[in-house]
Amino acid sequence: MISFLKSWIMNIVVLIIFLALAEIILPSNSMRKYARFVMGLIIIVVIITPIFKLFDKQNSIEGAISEYERKYEEVYKGNINSKELEKTIQRKTINEFEKKLKENIENDVLKNTGKKIAVNKLDVNTKLGSEDFGAIMYIEIKVTSNSDIQPVEKVVIGGQTNSKSNYKDNEILEFVSKNYKVNEKNIVFVK
Repeated sequence: MISFLKSWIMNIVVLIIFLALAEIILPSNSMRKYARFVMGLIIIVVIITPIFKLFDKQNSIEGAISEYERKYEEVYKGNINSKELEKTIQRKTINEFEKKLKENIENDVLKNTGKKIAVNKLDVNTKLGSEDFGAIMYIEIKVTSNSDIQPVEKVVIGGQTNSKSNYKDNEILEFVSKNYKVNEKNIVFVK
């Protein structure tokens, strides 16, 4: 933090010295007032820039690059040949895609239907080069309660319970089927 402040103050001082020298060199005509205005804007921008960086910390390019390096660091450490490296990167990319897809489905359903769900299982077409690469082949959805009160599950005496039920939420079923182009037969609701 101290080094950040030191570099920020140094940038301001150097900029002011540079602009003062530029003002000395400028001819004294009608353009001088426009040049002073532009120089003042530049000083304001330099002074305000760190404030914007504080608010935009989560979307910074440096943060994204360091996160990428952290995720794929173990791939580059060992002596991995190019084919193994390519397969590892493809596998990690597909895993990240599936993770983000699950999050998107859960958030979209909550936003559009008001119902909270959890995607338990998601099968995606991962055959590279296929026409429907990335398409959802099968999805298991668990409807979770939005309140603290949980519904009582059906009690079965002397038998096996099946986590897959006949329960289907038609609103969620229709939304996921329509927006993510999944056949309704491949959308399963679980307890």
